[in-house]
Amino acid sequence: MADNSKKLSELPTAANVASTDRVLVLRDPAGSPSSRTITVANLALGFIFSNSVPSTSNSTGTAGTIRYNDTYLYVCVANNTWKRAALTTW
Repeated sequence: MADNSKKLSELPTAANVASTDRVLVLRDPAGSPSSRTITVANLALGFIFSNSVPSTSNSTGTAGTIRYNDTYLYVCVANNTWKRAALTTW
């Protein structure tokens, strides 16, 4: 069977993606291929970027969310648990 795998950077970009669209994920961690279909909304949960920052370290948030402003980068490390790192120039 031909290997049709591609890097994410090689995939075409869709103009309109709905949260109900599906993505097929193939994995082969131990030599036994398996697949799983997930919705775009679920895939995006780990990649949420926003410039609306949390007001406190225990503000409402979903683990994996990343937010930013001119001063800090905020990462939700567990539900409702935020950490931040100062942004500096170099």
